[in-house]
Amino acid sequence: MPSKTSGNQSTYKTMDDIATFIDGMKFRRKTFGGVDELDVLKQMEALQQVYRSVYENQAAYYQALIDERDAIISRLKRG
Repeated sequence: MPSKTSGNQSTYKTMDDIATFIDGMKFRRKTFGGVDELDVLKQMEALQQVYRSVYENQAAYYQALIDERDAIISRLKRG
């Protein structure tokens, strides 16, 4: 489940959050001819934002791991 932040926005952190988001997607139907194209575009934009959120969270996590490793190496070199 995505963790909540202030306001109505959620922070998506994992691929499971993306899967949950996709499972919850609903498309507005047109009377004739399938789904409303504008609604599909809005849904795809929202999905792209979810992917970006997950990417940014994972990038921050891995950067923190790299920074921690660099700090340990630096301490070990100093003796």
